Amino acid sequence: METPNPLTLSALPHDLLRSIFERLSFADFHRAKIVCSTWNSISKQTVPKEIRSPWLILFPDDGVNGCVLYNPDEDRIYKSVRDFSGTIFLANSGNWFLVMDSKSNLYLIDVFSENRIDLPPLESLMSDNFTFERKGDKKFRWQVTNLPDALIVRYPKAEELRGLLWVDEKTEEFVAVWFFEYSCNFLAFHKKGDDHYRHIQLQSVLPDVFVSVSDIVLRGYFLYIARSTDYIQILDLSKQQGFEDVTQNDSFNMLSRSGPWGYQIILRIVVTTSGEVLVVINNLYETNIESRKSFRLFKKDPIPHPNKHYNSLVEVDSLGDEEALLLDLGITVPGIEPNSIYFTRYDRVFHQWDLRDSNLDICVFNLETKTLKRFPSLSDMKLKDARWFLPCI
Repeated sequence: METPNPLTLSALPHDLLRSIFERLSFADFHRAKIVCSTWNSISKQTVPKEIRSPWLILFPDDGVNGCVLYNPDEDRIYKSVRDFSGTIFLANSGNWFLVMDSKSNLYLIDVFSENRIDLPPLESLMSDNFTFERKGDKKFRWQVTNLPDALIVRYPKAEELRGLLWVDEKTEEFVAVWFFEYSCNFLAFHKKGDDHYRHIQLQSVLPDVFVSVSDIVLRGYFLYIARSTDYIQILDLSKQQGFEDVTQNDSFNMLSRSGPWGYQIILRIVVTTSGEVLVVINNLYETNIESRKSFRLFKKDPIPHPNKHYNSLVEVDSLGDEEALLLDLGITVPGIEPNSIYFTRYDRVFHQWDLRDSNLDICVFNLETKTLKRFPSLSDMKLKDARWFLPCI
């Protein structure tokens, strides 16, 4: 079939184009607006169909173009607009994804369009504490330089790279954070306008607090770092000269490690739209009985503790009438099914040596009814990974 000429398409009456755009699905709306400048202009005068649910980006195990998109509202699968074979998806924010290509180059892509933002090479990292260099396409070398009496050298592989991403869809301001899974105390970030990565040297604000990291969430310019010592550090990455530690009194009593269900539990942090930190636990690993699977949420006790560096947690029953939780991202979002937790596996995988062994289970848990919703049309797909994301206009 012959491809239509963009010049011919741009000559269509604007009223007709607006009528067409109003009838398009969300994905087709985004694809149509990149046909030509006229169509892009018309799209800005038209509101696409309302989004009632996050979407899924799915990674089939048979290598179909690297990924496909799934819209639960339509129960429909869309092919990606480009071939993502050989591409590793590290993080996502709205329509934008942080990816690494086969030569270990990082860039941001909009999954609904041809928009792409190339990021600096990893070896552009600037640090006073160690050197970092590329050793081939898929291996790196970093050496600590601020310890005169010790030699610490690591050779991380590209497959060990993990990331976090935040993008403002309107201004395209962004922050990309990356780290290696075996060295999660080693963090680097890049903001729009920089030509290099900045190193984050994790240090304790509280005396005698070990710097081990158990979870990380990025919301806007703020990076929330949960320590294994039940201490949450908050870094503001918006500063011109790097970042600022804005941690206040965020040491939590993160429950007994045996948990309220009487066995081992997984603790993860979540950041709400207002910036409040919640602790999320679930027992999905521990039971095969569907009706007993559940999540519980906790927040810092509003009553101050006598010890200013310590806070108890109190359980909360809901996320509120307007918010849902994307567990994959560790954030809440407004405007979709409230009091629901969207997840693709029982735990937001922090160390993922083999995605196929990471309990992939695509579900929505309703906090009010305590029920799980699954997606039968996906049950026959052989998937190696999946991620929830909230498309933006």
